[in-house]
Amino acid sequence: MVTAGLLLMLPAAVIWLVAGIAWVVVSARMEGGAFWVWMLAVPVVALCLLVSLICFAGIRLGWRGRPHGLHVPGGFTMALFVIVIINLLVRGRIEYSPTQLTPLIVGTLAGVAVGLLRSRQSKQWFRACAAYDGRPPPPPRRF
Repeated sequence: MVTAGLLLMLPAAVIWLVAGIAWVVVSARMEGGAFWVWMLAVPVVALCLLVSLICFAGIRLGWRGRPHGLHVPGGFTMALFVIVIINLLVRGRIEYSPTQLTPLIVGTLAGVAVGLLRSRQSKQWFRACAAYDGRPPPPPRRF
């Protein structure tokens, strides 16, 4: 469960990284070097890179037995998933374009990952990791 949850967060982290870089490229090509465009582009790319960094750090912490590193980026990605669903329902149309399909897929993967990391089996694994202090087990006693 833990492995599946952590691996399902990899696409979310990569998509956030790609989205941040793509935002800067598209903003620069469409608007040129206008100052007000960069005033908007820098915070957006900083947010994308921050969420991507938190995802990668959460995956690393998850491998080490600390479960809480992925709840924030997973929840944020799920919130964007809900916003896209509401947007599609309000408009009354669903188009299969990458701008609408990508948040749906990544949001679903993030939701499944957070669900897997909150499952009973994952909690037991994380508790076992927390109880392990890094020392090898003592050798068996011989009487």
